[in-house]
Amino acid sequence: MAENQKEAAQEVSAQEGDSLSLLDEIVRETKLSPGDEGYEVTKLGLQTFIDALLQPGREGDKVSQGLVDEMIADLDRKLSGQMNLILHNKEFQQLEAAWRSLKYLVDHTDFRENVKIEVLNVSKQDLIDDFEDSPEVVKSGLYKLAE
Repeated sequence: MAENQKEAAQEVSAQEGDSLSLLDEIVRETKLSPGDEGYEVTKLGLQTFIDALLQPGREGDKVSQGLVDEMIADLDRKLSGQMNLILHNKEFQQLEAAWRSLKYLVDHTDFRENVKIEVLNVSKQDLIDDFEDSPEVVKSGLYKLAE
């Protein structure tokens, strides 16, 4: 009777295996089921890994820890290059400087004195134009906003 149950279980798993791709079967071996949170990410990562192994020039490579480490190092180099481009971008640096200045202002403000900080999204040129168009500072748009 136990043998019949084993055979039935094998038949069911064989039928399930027919409807699943080889990739799904490999991911299933990680004890993740299709409903789990990390299933799709794991499947995508595994597909990318297999695609990298099948690239021209890697036909004879044996899958080893060294090869995996090499692929991780290559990915790390690519990510580092992208982060380097972002962090050294002039527009990004200006935006970061503005946010750091705001953080400095907030960190060094004594809020026990009933102080409020409000942020006005306006360009420097708009402020210059506003002050040049106003005969007096008290008639400028910025002054009216601050009242």
